[in-house]
Amino acid sequence: MMRPLARLLIVIPLCGVLVAGLLSAAWLVLGPPTPAKGAIWFQLTQFGDTEYSSAPSEPFFFLALGTDARSSADRGLGDAIHVIGVNPAARQATILNVPRDTTAPSGDKINAYHSLQGLSGMVDELNAMMGIEIRYAVSTNFFNLTAMVDQIGGIDVNVPYEFSDDDSGAFFQPGVQHLTGDQVLRYSRDRKDWVDGDVTRTANQAHIIISALATLRAQNPGDAGAFRLVAILARHVQMHNVDVVGLWRLGRLALSIDPATIKNITIPVGGGSGSNLSVGGGAQELFADFADDGIVQG
Repeated sequence: MMRPLARLLIVIPLCGVLVAGLLSAAWLVLGPPTPAKGAIWFQLTQFGDTEYSSAPSEPFFFLALGTDARSSADRGLGDAIHVIGVNPAARQATILNVPRDTTAPSGDKINAYHSLQGLSGMVDELNAMMGIEIRYAVSTNFFNLTAMVDQIGGIDVNVPYEFSDDDSGAFFQPGVQHLTGDQVLRYSRDRKDWVDGDVTRTANQAHIIISALATLRAQNPGDAGAFRLVAILARHVQMHNVDVVGLWRLGRLALSIDPATIKNITIPVGGGSGSNLSVGGGAQELFADFADDGIVQG
């Protein structure tokens, strides 16, 4: 059974593209803060060369990954998996959610590859599965993320249906609500309310991602508000092979995308051996559409 803290994926695009971009700008204007001065909330990694060090004009792909790691020495399973395609020209994006039990191209469950081969191993499997090249990744083990959500003021979420689950502590009625960090955790953990378990849960996690971007965008914080957000997060991030100026430009790009247009799609899965789920019918057409320009047309 997945550890409770591994069931949450919150504000990842915020952490990866938007927040990391604002962080980068603050470093340039205010000078670099003490890296990782506080508890580490997340890591930002760029793969490949520095081709996208400036704002990309071509579609690119971004992995948002939550693990069940309990310490920095523990890789953990990659249990919350969201691949985000961004099309700068169209100012649109699509999130493809991958259930944790999906069988990867190399044969094991997709969530195992982070534990076996690290972040690069997970990226390799997803690239092979979807026919893409993931350029950026955010990974987190979720310690202190509830505090982060609280420090940015919470997230406005339009809850689509009733949640009532004793195990996760998720009890919500449909409608727009302002969720605290603890409530976001509960919302994103709930899988027992749904017949298909993690398949619905992963879509709910992506809904939180979109809601987080919408909440920040609606605040229209300007530079002063952005730098305040950066100041909070700068003490809690580790960056790997990331171009600071490029991330600032990516952050500006993220703010230009209307969250209402972001598509939230969970890949089709079928049966399998034990709890392994096969990639379902229609997936290859979906992946081809996604790989073509970063957005799903259908």
